[in-house]
Amino acid sequence: MDLVAFRLANYETPLWSVENFAAGRFNDPFSGFTQYLSLHPLTPWAELLRNEDRRTRERALLMRYPLWALRLSLKQRPVELRFDNADEFGLRPVDLIRDDHRPCRELARTFRDRGPHTFIAPSAALPGTQNLIVLEPRVLAAWDQVPLAELDLPGSLAAQDGRCPEGLWELVHYRRMQTRHAGLAAWERGDQFAFTEPDVTASSLAA
Repeated sequence: MDLVAFRLANYETPLWSVENFAAGRFNDPFSGFTQYLSLHPLTPWAELLRNEDRRTRERALLMRYPLWALRLSLKQRPVELRFDNADEFGLRPVDLIRDDHRPCRELARTFRDRGPHTFIAPSAALPGTQNLIVLEPRVLAAWDQVPLAELDLPGSLAAQDGRCPEGLWELVHYRRMQTRHAGLAAWERGDQFAFTEPDVTASSLAA
């Protein structure tokens, strides 16, 4: 299975070849290697806006970040965590997107011990999109390079000083929001939720 994933990273590489020193939804600090990749190019921006709590145009457009694209060839489709199968993994549907990461970290500890080491989960920041999580070290290789080892992950810098697209901050589900996560709310109603990209306008392209 071939995938292209995206990540914002203000470093020489977007990948972790050492243990993550900060906690995330699926990792404790220094608990192992965790790659957080997004399957939609806007999701990394939404995750950053959520993490930095930047809810206005003025604050969002101050950020300039490199955007990376990464090419994955997987032997089989990754396990997918969804609202409708969360209970199979000992989670409640809301655990997949709630502000409290402890249930997801506990599941990740089980995955580290027993597998799978690669899985898909819904984005808490941008409803209707997904993230790909890899619980193993990876090293950046050239985009066109045939990986010499499983450690190698082909990728390329896609934007040097990129900026959040106009209006994306209005679609982000931030922490401590009074409104429900749109994807979870739709599932609870028995509906499908599809992410709709914000329109590109002249103001979107203005400096």
